[in-house]
Amino acid sequence: MKKKALQKISLDDALQLAVSVHRQGKPRLAAQHYEAILQVAPTHPDALHYMGVAQHQLGNHEGAVNLISRALQAAPDYVDARNNLGNVQKEMGRHVDAEHSYRAVLEARPDFALAHNNLGVVLRAQERLEEAAAAYRQAITLSPEFAQGWINLGHVLKKTGDFTEALSAYQKAILLSPDNPDLYRSLARALVSQQRDAEALEVYRQWEKIDPDNPVVKHHIAACQGAAAPERASDSYVQTVFDRFADSFDEVLARLDYCAPAMCGEMVASLLGGASEAQRTLDVLDAGCGTGLCGPLLRPYAKRLEGVDLSAGMLSKADKRREYDKLHEAELTAWLSGHTDAYDLVVSADTLCYFGALEALLNSAAAALRTGGHLVFTVEATQDVAAAPQFLLHAHGRYSHAEPYVRGTLAAAGLELAQLRHITLRQEAGKPVAGLLVGARKPQEKPHAG
Repeated sequence: MKKKALQKISLDDALQLAVSVHRQGKPRLAAQHYEAILQVAPTHPDALHYMGVAQHQLGNHEGAVNLISRALQAAPDYVDARNNLGNVQKEMGRHVDAEHSYRAVLEARPDFALAHNNLGVVLRAQERLEEAAAAYRQAITLSPEFAQGWINLGHVLKKTGDFTEALSAYQKAILLSPDNPDLYRSLARALVSQQRDAEALEVYRQWEKIDPDNPVVKHHIAACQGAAAPERASDSYVQTVFDRFADSFDEVLARLDYCAPAMCGEMVASLLGGASEAQRTLDVLDAGCGTGLCGPLLRPYAKRLEGVDLSAGMLSKADKRREYDKLHEAELTAWLSGHTDAYDLVVSADTLCYFGALEALLNSAAAALRTGGHLVFTVEATQDVAAAPQFLLHAHGRYSHAEPYVRGTLAAAGLELAQLRHITLRQEAGKPVAGLLVGARKPQEKPHAG
């Protein structure tokens, strides 16, 4: 009896040590402690549960599911373990499994506000928006001070078109968590989507007070003010926005019917006669490659395919596609300027919307192209050309360009316009985003008259 008591104390002490190490942000070391406990007590529910959490943090998600499931086999009423099983399944994209886990948690603990919130997350991921809103409402009913519940409710209401209540939810979240920049971002973007730019400007100025050096704030204040716009978005703005956006970029754009890469691919095929004729003979640059959506479309033409982007997060995603021979983290104009006569084809899908003035970029692109080479790109199209004959910075932070300005700047750079099409780039706030799809060629130099 005494021996069993000592063993129990020993295991409890060992678990407390492991949990303490885990809470210090050392999941690998904690996992070693949990493993030692499991060697002595293979069905110890807490050790299995926390080992599963540690494995998830270390990237071993399947192992995490297995370990937490074993903990639940040993202790079926272990609510915290079941909630964490749902969390792992959610982050793995197994939304139906996660839903089942969260519903089981709520059956045991209907007052568990965080589980209601998590259920809302996986319902939203399944496009069950009304159910998601109901789950978020239940979370904040149980925990009115839960700021994340309010912001999640705002997101789903915005998506269903209930902007008035969405704005109210965002404002409530800011009152509860006034030092959270993400809340100001969400509220301002919702206001911009409703053309309430003056109100959005005030929100950005509030954000600036708590985060004065943030390049995103500075850029959007300039965009909302309607004063003289900067000639392009700053490097720090582009890096900050797209590093943050990298993980969800492809998924979000797919929901917006985003088609710039596909249309650029069609333009390339039209100009070059199709990949079968090119037979991978070209040196190709994906200029502003992002996560590499253009990569598979350009690979059939490329003897060598390179990508350049300012965002390290985006480049990491592009690298996983295994389409590129080389990826470069660099500013686009500077990269092109430093690679004279390097490329037969330069393609830029949905990147020039972060440039206002195009002169320097197109001059550099012309220099980087070999004679006979092609440039293909998209820009957002300015609707009121008379009011903005060159380019216009919008409150959402992107630039649009007037067609005559694009044509004139290409000609000034020594590029021949081959094709220009009016297209819809994507849907935004339920409305089509008008764009221009442009194909140009670097001509043979004309001989001087003797």
